[in-house]
Amino acid sequence: MDSRSQQKVITFGFTIIRRDDQPSPRIKYKGTGVCEWKTLEKFETKAARDRRFNELAEDPYFITD
Repeated sequence: MDSRSQQKVITFGFTIIRRDDQPSPRIKYKGTGVCEWKTLEKFETKAARDRRFNELAEDPYFITD
């Protein structure tokens, strides 16, 4: 998803999330008032991160990148 497309969905109240492994397992997000990727949550393991990511992805206002 390019930056313009991301901004369009953010304008309508959605939050975009993505998995990240560096420097440690975490979930990053872009949402209203956030111009660049920010850390939403950090985790001890990738499995814990993936479980939480899947929970968030079920919410209709979260979109995965």
